[in-house]
Amino acid sequence: MESVGAARAVLGRLAEMSGLFRKRKNTPPNDVPEVAVGGAVPAHFDGSQTTYITGDRERDTSRVRLLIDSLRDVSGQTDPEELLVSMVDRAVQTVNAERGLLFVRGDDGQPELKVARAANGSALTDTSSWSSREVQGVLDGGPPVCKRADDGADFDPSQSMISLNIRSVMCVPLNVREEIFGAIYVDARATERPFQKSDLRFFEAFADMLSIVWTNRQVMEERLQAERMQRDLELVREIQGNLVPTNALHEDGFSMCGKVIPASEAGGDYFDFFKTKSNRLAMAVGDVSGHGAGPALFMSGARAYLRAYCQSSVSPGRILRKINAHLTGDMGDDMFMSMFLCVVDPETREFFYANAGHPNPLLIRGSDGHIEHYKRTGMALGVEDDVDWEERGPYRLDPGDTVVMFTDGIVEMRLGDEQYGIARLAESVQRHKQLASAELVEALIADAISWAGLTGPAADDLTVAVLRADG
Repeated sequence: MESVGAARAVLGRLAEMSGLFRKRKNTPPNDVPEVAVGGAVPAHFDGSQTTYITGDRERDTSRVRLLIDSLRDVSGQTDPEELLVSMVDRAVQTVNAERGLLFVRGDDGQPELKVARAANGSALTDTSSWSSREVQGVLDGGPPVCKRADDGADFDPSQSMISLNIRSVMCVPLNVREEIFGAIYVDARATERPFQKSDLRFFEAFADMLSIVWTNRQVMEERLQAERMQRDLELVREIQGNLVPTNALHEDGFSMCGKVIPASEAGGDYFDFFKTKSNRLAMAVGDVSGHGAGPALFMSGARAYLRAYCQSSVSPGRILRKINAHLTGDMGDDMFMSMFLCVVDPETREFFYANAGHPNPLLIRGSDGHIEHYKRTGMALGVEDDVDWEERGPYRLDPGDTVVMFTDGIVEMRLGDEQYGIARLAESVQRHKQLASAELVEALIADAISWAGLTGPAADDLTVAVLRADG
């Protein structure tokens, strides 16, 4: 009787784990219980879930081995489709069925057949004959099913099942985090030993084990996906960091500087400034729609085009047109890039700009603090081919004049239902206009963060860039 006691302990432990799995609602992914084979049976466990232990030493030992072998087999599968096939093959083998079918709940709540296997381990070619009533009932939260032809009126097979001489069926649910995601169905034509209630309880324990394996696999996939997303985020931030200038530019009486604070999901914010071959100063701020590696790659391409075309042209409008010709062919229908581009001639202090769908930069006059807005002169880049952008200027930048450029992450920061907005940004500029350009950038970002009460990364990148006429 020692083997019967050992079998009862092992199967009791499996059933206990299944019971814990069913009772724990809203279990966080990191707390999903692992399957543990062996060990002591808890004192409060009365063994009622292991009434499929028959006292037949050979049969009970075989069932324990089947469970352990099945656990090892399905746990070793790495491909999701192969895992489902292995689950059904093991289900058929476990209860000596002739066919096994695995269903998932469709979006409309109806059963969708995913796997159909025969007892010899081959795929079934005819999958039209099965008890849809029993499968639907289990998927709808009904009790597990064990029915036999000798049950009389309770056994109501379809005509196709009758033609196949199906004599008994079992169907049990597959649960993931307390939700029924599918069902395993088995049937048999054998009349000498139709399915018994003890077979159903054993089959339930087996299904619970499979459910835990499937759940643990989902948890693993979620963790791997989170790790991939984190690596992508780090890559995007590295790309973003390498594309923007790290030091301010002080050239010919002008200073240029900027800063990007990446969001929790890195986006496509960008700024740049440099001196051209014609001794002009070019400065741009842009924002590619979306988050992740895609926007960062488009931002990298836009930067390369910008720097190349600024060496051969001093016209912001023509430069935007050339950049757009490249981006339109590369960007998808749901992507675009806004950009504000200005070119300054240090000798004449004249300033020209074109604005491709970007938030309007602010010009603060050093003489009287008057604020002007450099409005949009055309649509965003990448939306349509063969588009022109109006070029505006010249505007004269006198000593003390400051142009503040930014992306929508700053003005769209929220406190409850309220946005930070252009007005608050303009007030912040007025309050800190006497600061040096680099200090002004830091102060403007700090004011916005303080107003929103942020203690962690923002929902969108925060970018501010400043062009200052120093004297």
